[in-house]
Amino acid sequence: MKTGGLGLWMAVLSSIAQPDVAGAAEPAGLDPSSPWNVHYAEDYCRLIRVFGSGREAVTLIIDQYEPGDEFRISLMGERMKGAAGSDEARIRFGEALPQQYVLFYTGSIGTNPAWIFVENIRIRPLSDTEKTVLSARGSVPVAPIADHEKASVNFIDIGRPLRHSLRLRTGPMKASFAAMNECTDELLTHWGIDAERHKMRLRSAIPARSPSTWLRAGDYPSAMLQKGMPGLVEFRLDVGADGFPTACHIQQSTHPEGFDRTVCDRLMKRARFEPALDRDGKPMASYYRDSVRFAFPN
Repeated sequence: MKTGGLGLWMAVLSSIAQPDVAGAAEPAGLDPSSPWNVHYAEDYCRLIRVFGSGREAVTLIIDQYEPGDEFRISLMGERMKGAAGSDEARIRFGEALPQQYVLFYTGSIGTNPAWIFVENIRIRPLSDTEKTVLSARGSVPVAPIADHEKASVNFIDIGRPLRHSLRLRTGPMKASFAAMNECTDELLTHWGIDAERHKMRLRSAIPARSPSTWLRAGDYPSAMLQKGMPGLVEFRLDVGADGFPTACHIQQSTHPEGFDRTVCDRLMKRARFEPALDRDGKPMASYYRDSVRFAFPN
């Protein structure tokens, strides 16, 4: 969402599909220099792989916060040093899927320059209809990514704002996606949720009001405001069968000391839901997750 002179967005839309650019030059390719590494974190799953070597190396990081098709990526390496502030990167997963433009911030991971993407994306972006419904309701089922679409991804192209487009030659990624699915299913068990029962639910927990009402411009933490510090917070709310949040969990945060307490405090007070329904249509305990981006208008 965006309110007042300061910008706070509840990230419920993914990315913008764009037409292919005719006559674009073939991107420079980087072969993998490490295997895929799946990291089982406490509240999210991470897939990492390095491409190229030396100053040319680029590390791809894919983070997933729940079962499904959405994930967030980061790119780390000297090539990421050129851009400044925030920008949109052109990304394409394989030949068969459309390219999309995704917003990122420049920053660092450790001592390495990085692009930290602030939107959750899918290998196939949402349709205009899905975006419209999501904007109105906040959380509804969307068409899943088909197996043949996952099987079609054997490279990832990164275009603008790079001077020269880059191709990460991932090879077939279907097995990598499957490994992440196993990890996210295990997350549900860790959260105390019956994964199989949850898969059979008729409905997920749905916000009773638009998530854009949960945080306001005045909620920007004053210390972060004075420093001109933006922030990105991935969160999860446990939601009871009565539709009230019972706990708030921060899954990832760019500046934990500045934003996390504000996010959880406001969400616990203001977020209310139509509860999830099990296969028999009975209310059930579940969860709701999303992200909040604290930023200043351009």
